[in-house]
Amino acid sequence: MIYILSGIAKSGKSLIADDIIKTYPMRVISTDLIMMMLHYGNDQLSIDINKSDITVSHALKPYLYGMIKSLSGLKRNYLIEGVHIQPDFAYELSQAFPDKIKCVFLGYKDADPIIKAKELRSHIKDIDNPWYASMSDTQLLELTTYMIRESEKLYHECLKYQLNYIEVIDIMKDKLNIITRLLSSEMP
Repeated sequence: MIYILSGIAKSGKSLIADDIIKTYPMRVISTDLIMMMLHYGNDQLSIDINKSDITVSHALKPYLYGMIKSLSGLKRNYLIEGVHIQPDFAYELSQAFPDKIKCVFLGYKDADPIIKAKELRSHIKDIDNPWYASMSDTQLLELTTYMIRESEKLYHECLKYQLNYIEVIDIMKDKLNIITRLLSSEMP
């Protein structure tokens, strides 16, 4: 089985992936690492890591599709984690590889941007890539406001394609529900 944990940046995907592999025998593949590998490995691909997640997602799509096609024939379970699988692509994958893909999207469309900004600031030391660390408070608030709007769009895309969307309120309290929904066959 190929499990896909996608959604908005800073919604807890990596934290959930780390918890899953402590209990379940599967390998984790980060779309961020694939993005960086292609960005640094081949200038001619023009994968601009500074573009929006959706723009980068479209650029990575053929590579992710090829990887998932390769993985679909293997017996081992894999968890693909990252922002670079959008709902339309997840739907396409579920159609191309029936009974081999389970997917959950995380977002925070109902979050307060000020509280989300404070939360992100408080966890800078806990994450591998705090790319927002040098942002001013105003810039971070603009970022969280943008990501909340993107979460709203993601939510509606998940509804359109009948995919699992989970509203993250408190990632530490929501972890078990997210893991259960991802690893089960439950649909929204």
